[in-house]
Amino acid sequence: MKRLVIASAVAAALAAPTASSAALDALTGPQLGAAAPAFDLKTLDGQSVSLDSFKGKTLVINVWATWCPPCRQEMPDLIASAPKLAKQNVAFLGVDTTEDAPVVRAYASSKGVPYPLAIDSDKSFGKSYDVQYFPTTFVIDPQGILRDRYIDVIAPQQLNALVAAAKEGHTAEIASPLQQKIDGILTDPSITYTGDAASVEQNAKKADDAISAAEKALDDSDASKGNSTDLLRTRAEEATLRDAAIAALVNVGTSVHDKSLLPRLHGDAARDREQWQDALDAYKAALALDPKNEDTLSGIALSASRLGDYDAAVDADTKLVALEPTDPSPLVDLALAQAKAGRNDDSYATFDKAIALAKQQLDANPTKASALRTLAWANLYAGRTYAKNGDAKEARAHFDATLALAEKLPPTDSRHDMYLEEAQEATVALGLSAPAGDGPAVSLAPWTGAELPGSVPNTIKYRLIVAGVAGHNVNLTTADVPKGWVASFCTDKICAPFKVSVAIPDSGVKVVEFQLVPPQAKSAAPRVRVIGNDGGHESTATT
Repeated sequence: MKRLVIASAVAAALAAPTASSAALDALTGPQLGAAAPAFDLKTLDGQSVSLDSFKGKTLVINVWATWCPPCRQEMPDLIASAPKLAKQNVAFLGVDTTEDAPVVRAYASSKGVPYPLAIDSDKSFGKSYDVQYFPTTFVIDPQGILRDRYIDVIAPQQLNALVAAAKEGHTAEIASPLQQKIDGILTDPSITYTGDAASVEQNAKKADDAISAAEKALDDSDASKGNSTDLLRTRAEEATLRDAAIAALVNVGTSVHDKSLLPRLHGDAARDREQWQDALDAYKAALALDPKNEDTLSGIALSASRLGDYDAAVDADTKLVALEPTDPSPLVDLALAQAKAGRNDDSYATFDKAIALAKQQLDANPTKASALRTLAWANLYAGRTYAKNGDAKEARAHFDATLALAEKLPPTDSRHDMYLEEAQEATVALGLSAPAGDGPAVSLAPWTGAELPGSVPNTIKYRLIVAGVAGHNVNLTTADVPKGWVASFCTDKICAPFKVSVAIPDSGVKVVEFQLVPPQAKSAAPRVRVIGNDGGHESTATT
């Protein structure tokens, strides 16, 4: 197949020991054509699943996270594909390596994910499968051999191709025009290392620019439009090109103009091989020569974080903030690094600065979608940080702010549905994390996704999520409904006006379509309260 042919061709064409090993060393983690690593995970419903659980079936493992926009983008296709492929003896398993069960359960219940979802609580799966990117889809054949490791949003046609190839005992072909373009960029024959030191450095910079160009081209990947890319192959080609540049620069001694180029290339090479200490040392050497290089500082922040040296990560992120004082994004990165370092008060203060800066930019241009997105994003991550530290009140306030900002985005905006859903799911997760004696939690958000069958025109629709103790009944009622309006709870294809009782399923989450029917078309949505009561405790959500 072409993927294997190209990988072999790169190694053969650059047969020097450094180059050939580079292509192989870049492919860290489980190797295609070898036995898939064993795993033992717990699903959301408490069931144990292992690689042996799927023996005799083609297994699709999708590694994802609720915070990952591409993961959410591909999920509807996975939800639709799973039942179809199940008829072909194909099993699906979702694995979340970064989040806790309540967050995942809130999402899965609202979306109706039809296959088991597992939590990698001890990070053993992420380590053995070398999960670096989200989403990543692994395809394992019925004999337990890893046949594909696809890193990107996976379209149905691409998934079908991977599954079909695995059934036949080989890896699928990726031969898109975009991948061929990337291959051409990274195998540029004009990059040679002959001549004097200045010429060598010039070509080394050309190689570095080619790698940057390939990374930029990867952003255009879109399997639904026939532009799939092979990230693993690309990384191997980048490693081959980078290692050749490093070897050439070492041979000519100190570079003529850019003395930080060589250590930075060393850092990039070690980073891609996940040799984090080597990467950190190299980036620090580069930073000593060029103290304001953003790529180097970003490399230090990443490498230090992977090593658990969060103070070093905080220091690098602090310097990045100083270089970009008008951008809220580095402040959010710094706040997250401070939280990992256990410096929660510093983290909260930095989030406050990020939110204030983002709000200032939004106030200057209240209709600018990018400013709305940035402020919503900053609030969402601040809320998650408060939630992780057990401060439900502050977390809820930031999630409510995210929800309000998302509602102001145009419905066609790429983040409109995602931020609405994430803010609501995060709020529900707070309810799921609360002690059982605290009673139910209810959350409302504008309806997202396709209209349900039987939806009434002009009806204002909300997604109502009720979290509580499995097996308990929760009575839902409404308050402040204006005269002439009808409030309706629709569950399991049955709608009830103004009040209904729902049973909480084993997942702990029940999704209800809540509708407000106006007395006349195009009426403005009123502020209505929905109250959930389990007989002892009460919770309220407002439209």
